[in-house]
Amino acid sequence: MEYCFINEMRITNGYTDLTLAAFFWGTIGIAVDYFYLLGGNPFTMVIIRSVVSAVISLFIVKRVIINKYAIIMGLVSSLFYLTYIYTIPIDGPSLSAVLLYTAPLWVSLFSHFLVKERTTRGKVISSLMILAGLYIMYLGIPTLLEFLLGLASGLTYAGLISFSRLLQYKNMDDWEIIFAQSFWSIPFSLPLVRLFNLPSVYSGIYLAIFATVVPYFFFYRGMKKTDSITASIVTALEPVFTIILSMIIFREFLNLYEALGSIMILSAILVSIKQH
Repeated sequence: MEYCFINEMRITNGYTDLTLAAFFWGTIGIAVDYFYLLGGNPFTMVIIRSVVSAVISLFIVKRVIINKYAIIMGLVSSLFYLTYIYTIPIDGPSLSAVLLYTAPLWVSLFSHFLVKERTTRGKVISSLMILAGLYIMYLGIPTLLEFLLGLASGLTYAGLISFSRLLQYKNMDDWEIIFAQSFWSIPFSLPLVRLFNLPSVYSGIYLAIFATVVPYFFFYRGMKKTDSITASIVTALEPVFTIILSMIIFREFLNLYEALGSIMILSAILVSIKQH
C-alpha cells in the first residue's frame, strides 16, 4: 500500500510538472506574434534561443555529453523550432496549435519503436479528443501549405518528445538533455540566419528562458514520472493557457467555440489521467 501511495504521488507530481510546462509554452504564440510585428526574423529567433539556452544550461549541467544521440537531439530540436516558429505567422496561433497537437498520435507511434512504450486505447481516445477540441476552436479549412507546415510542426514536435524519452532511457538527466538540444541545434540553425535585429534578439532570449530552459525542465521531469504519450497529451493545455493569457493581457474573452474546445481538451486530459 505504501508503494502504491508513493507511486500515485509521483504521478501526481508529474502531472503538475507537465501543466507548468504547458503554461510557459502557452506564452510562445503571444510573444512570437508580438516580436514578429516589431520585425523579428524566425531563423534569428531560433539561433538566439539555442545560444542563450545553451549558455544557461551549461552552468547547471553536470557533464557535457558528446555522442551521436546528443547531436541527433540537436538536429531534431532545430527542425522542430525552425518549423514551428516559421509556421506561426503563416497558419496563425489557432491553426498552428491544432496541427502541432497531432503530436500525441505521432508520439504513440515513435515511442513504440524507440522505447517500446505501450499505447492504450484511452491514450488514443485522449489524443483524438484533443484534436477535436482544437479544431472546434479553429473551425476553418486550411490551405495545403498551411496544412503541410502545421503537420510538419506536429511531426517534428513528436520527434523531439520521443527522442528525448530515448535519451532518458540512455541515463541522460534533464539538464543534459536540455543542453544537448540547445547546443547541438546551433550548427543546424546557424546557416539559415540572414538578419540580426533587436526584436529577433529579444524574442530569442525570451524563447530561451520561457520556452526552453524553464518549461523543458518541468517537461522532462514530468515525462520521467509518467510517459512520453501522456506528457504530450497533458501539455496540450498549452493553447488553453494561451487563451487565458490573451484574456488577461488583451481583454479577449472566450467565444462559444473556444469554451467548448477548452472543455474537450480538459476532458481528454482527465481520460488520460484515469489510465494511471
